[in-house]
Amino acid sequence: MTTLVQTLVSGILVGGLYGLFSSGLTLIFGITRVINFAHGDFVTLGMYGAVLLFASLGLSPLIGIIPVAILSFLIGAIVYRVIVRRTLSVKGISAIDAQHGQLVLTLAVSILISNLLLMFFGPSPRAVQGVLPAVYEVFGVYIQQARLVSFLIALVVFLLLYIALQRTLYGKAIRATVDDRDMASMVGIDPNKVYAVSFSVGIMLTGIAGCVLATYYPVTPTTGAGFLIIAFVTVVMGGLGNIVGAFVAGLLVGIIQQVTAIYVAVDLQDVGLFLAFVLVLVLRPQGILSGRKASA
Repeated sequence: MTTLVQTLVSGILVGGLYGLFSSGLTLIFGITRVINFAHGDFVTLGMYGAVLLFASLGLSPLIGIIPVAILSFLIGAIVYRVIVRRTLSVKGISAIDAQHGQLVLTLAVSILISNLLLMFFGPSPRAVQGVLPAVYEVFGVYIQQARLVSFLIALVVFLLLYIALQRTLYGKAIRATVDDRDMASMVGIDPNKVYAVSFSVGIMLTGIAGCVLATYYPVTPTTGAGFLIIAFVTVVMGGLGNIVGAFVAGLLVGIIQQVTAIYVAVDLQDVGLFLAFVLVLVLRPQGILSGRKASA
């Protein structure tokens, strides 16, 4: 029983971070309908940001969250303005053709980021060493301080996002734009600004998740590929455009990975994840929590 509880706790703690960066992906898709193939690489950028700040300035990732979040938001704004916005405003092409263009361009951004990271940092794994090293024991269950703090940060950031979408003018503007872009424009809402801010916030979430992940997870230039797969699986399981579903599905994904690793084999944890993914597609294709959209 202790082993099972330990496995569930470990899965929930890492799943919180899965849920956070997957919420960023589903926020972007739910509002802009852009499928971002570079999403995992932005998580990697956040991790390298934490490593760089710690190595050069001795800045803990817990403090480094602030500059990493700001830089991630700015990078997201630049990527949207320079690349993504052009695919949303092209006249005379179908939505499917526009999405094909988005896939190619975001994939190109992914390749660019991973190769730049390889050029500057090399292929060797990097990590933030010695931060939050404590281990707590609660009724025979061991909890790493780094994982616990990272989960709590992810939970707080997610709740702030949810409140912002529910209670602020930004959230109201999003709901209006998603429901009827033309009507939103008529009442003074600029859909392009809504899209830009939403895309930037989605990238900021990945940066925050990456920053705290670096406290216990080593990073290489190709780490983002694995996170991208996890994010897509999580978003589909939670329901496209559903931030609450994405976070809950992130917890579920973390648990599935840990249970498979402990009770089957470490090498097969992704197999267990994809089996669960297929099961959700068959039994509940709309996602485990349908009905709540990104703006809900």
